[in-house]
Amino acid sequence: MKIIDYNKTLDKKKIADSAYRICGNAEFPVEYQDVYEHLFENDNLILKLLLNEENSLAGFGVFENYRIFLESQIITMLYLSGMVIDPKYQGKNISREIIKNAYKQLQSDLISLRTQNIAMAKSLLDTFNDNLFVMPGNINDAILSCLRQVSPFKDMDEQGVIRDCYPNQLYYNLNAIEENFGIKLHSMDALGVVIEPRKNKKVLSFFNQMEK
Repeated sequence: MKIIDYNKTLDKKKIADSAYRICGNAEFPVEYQDVYEHLFENDNLILKLLLNEENSLAGFGVFENYRIFLESQIITMLYLSGMVIDPKYQGKNISREIIKNAYKQLQSDLISLRTQNIAMAKSLLDTFNDNLFVMPGNINDAILSCLRQVSPFKDMDEQGVIRDCYPNQLYYNLNAIEENFGIKLHSMDALGVVIEPRKNKKVLSFFNQMEK
């Protein structure tokens, strides 16, 4: 298995066709056009491709890079906007490797996602299990105001929930979110997960200063 970056020499349609097949194998409800647009909607997306031993697509991760303004500082946030791994390769910590690969490339101050999938939430948290700043949980006004600058989190509440952000329920077992985080999601809600992967407490220090 190997992880490569998408580049413009690669065939978009071939990648989209394979990605759509993988979504079907994973029983992820999505239309072909949605997959294509999600992968290639703009040139600023970071697309990581997982290839198997035959160099066929076995999964993918799509990331966005945001800048957050916090008083006189700029905080960078790597946002995982989508990841699907073919079921035959799941359970091998591959999603963590894709996240690590993207982080190593950009070295962002924060890494985030929004999801109904407890496995993806845990994957991000477990990738950097010595992190210092973590949500979900009760979020103070300073942190909430900061994170709402990023479009995926602009409607996030104080528990880290983005209400009605999906057109329908994507994962059947929303109880797993409540069991792990004590947060109840409704059918179209998403849970926001944000971590600070570095140990120098840069972001946490900014927030602590704002609270004084």
